[in-house]
Amino acid sequence: MFSNFVVKYGDGTLVQVPVMYGDADRQVASIIRNNSENKVSNVPRIAIYVTSLALDRDRLADSTYVSKINIRERDTQIDDVVGSPTYGQEIYNQSQGRNYTVERLMPTPFKLTMKVDIWSSSAEQKLQILEQILVLFNPSLEIQTNDNYLDWTSLSVLNLNDINWSSKSVPVGVDTPIEIGTITVDTPIWISSPAKVKRLGVVTKIVTSMFNNASTSSTYIEGLGADPVSATTALTSLLDTNTTTIHNYKIEVYGNQVIALHPAENESTVNLTSDVGGISRQQPAISWLEIFATSGGKYVAGSSTIYLQQANGSFVVGTFVINSLDNTVLVVNWNPDTLTTNTGIDSNGVLEGSVGYTVPTYRNGTGNQGSPGNFDRIIDPLQFNPGTVAAGTRYLIIEDIGSVSNVTSAVEWGNLVALANDIIEYTGSRWKVIFNSSQETTTLVWQTNIYSGVQYLWNGVSWIKSYEGVYTADKWKIVL
Repeated sequence: MFSNFVVKYGDGTLVQVPVMYGDADRQVASIIRNNSENKVSNVPRIAIYVTSLALDRDRLADSTYVSKINIRERDTQIDDVVGSPTYGQEIYNQSQGRNYTVERLMPTPFKLTMKVDIWSSSAEQKLQILEQILVLFNPSLEIQTNDNYLDWTSLSVLNLNDINWSSKSVPVGVDTPIEIGTITVDTPIWISSPAKVKRLGVVTKIVTSMFNNASTSSTYIEGLGADPVSATTALTSLLDTNTTTIHNYKIEVYGNQVIALHPAENESTVNLTSDVGGISRQQPAISWLEIFATSGGKYVAGSSTIYLQQANGSFVVGTFVINSLDNTVLVVNWNPDTLTTNTGIDSNGVLEGSVGYTVPTYRNGTGNQGSPGNFDRIIDPLQFNPGTVAAGTRYLIIEDIGSVSNVTSAVEWGNLVALANDIIEYTGSRWKVIFNSSQETTTLVWQTNIYSGVQYLWNGVSWIKSYEGVYTADKWKIVL
């Protein structure tokens, strides 16, 4: 508070007045003076020291009071260059991160009294310093000790109580002491006990597990059951797991829209491969405002988060707002980083993770610029003319072309024989099938359409947009 004041010397230069804590013990003071009584103290200078600390009974409050405040952080992501984020290097995104409840205990009030000694070589120097300080008190000076949002004791005031003009006495003796003016100030302060910080969570699912108690052992291992002796014992000890979502609603996701469905509602039929369709419902619409009102949490537009569990166990995550024109629809901003990683397919039709898979190098530089988990666009081979394309170009086709009995197809496709839902690739001299939909009936395959940027999932029967569709009550959750 008393830093950065200046005095003006006779030559016009401005010199900053240093501030020190003046309550030094005798040993430190002796070291500062170089163990000599003849060293002259430097002036001008301001020294501050505490003179008293007393319990302020007028500000006492209920000592059992606990203030609770809920805090929601923004989520962080890992920088590809820096790696795992450390404090001060976090990269924040739009998703909701960790949630906390902070319980603050009632602090104890005290009155702190301090003196501010102004050392100067002349009355003029003292006046220069005083007129810069005293103008701040009218009658008190508001202070903020820190910028911590959770610190409810950070705001206080500084009261000016007394001014001692000079330390000199009249008549002046043979000594010429340094001119010292003293200001007495006091401030109400609090001494706080540590706050209690808890992780905050809103209950959206209840998971109950039933175990076989036939085992005589009392040891329980998380995820393995009652002291399993073998893998077989571990699997049979867990009889059942039941997951229940509040209201037991299903949801339907289409693009960036989400609606809630009654438990008994049938799934709507949407043709996702051709990028057409939409949300439909057979029963009355459900308001998301009513759902959130009974969920125990507080909806925050743009911060509340929805999670969709995918077939491989991962989650697609997005933040949402309620449609201002229709409160039965959530408008979601999906985080593309949470989408499932695409499945690579090499030029021989081998899927990533299978024996013999090799990354086709020409899809990373010499030909098409996509990755081995992308295709260039969705086409109808009976209506589309590929023309001249680069080696590595890939298409997902929606109609059969050619046949086993008659391998002659359209001239532009050569002797290609392929079925709807296959992915074909141009090798540089001919077209060939690299993903055979009739054979891949049990494998999940993720691919992204470079043309539209939409990710698709092969579920063994058809291509669907990877995260779109109907989610049962145990496959989605919302964090408010």
